[in-house]
Amino acid sequence: MPDSVDRIRRLRRVLLPSVRVQFDGGVDESNVADLRSASADLLLCGTSVFGAPDPAAAFRNLTRLTG
Repeated sequence: MPDSVDRIRRLRRVLLPSVRVQFDGGVDESNVADLRSASADLLLCGTSVFGAPDPAAAFRNLTRLTG
């Protein structure tokens, strides 16, 4: 996972701006802001939302962290 942010940055540099970059796997509070800042457009946050005691609150928090 630590190298994922760099991979997204490299991918964004070679793709047309109109191409959306999606990331799936391990997205949570610890990395969601870094992934967005690396230009990931779509983040799949399955376990971090649906595995939380309050999925709605978890979603709101992840959204807040993405700025």
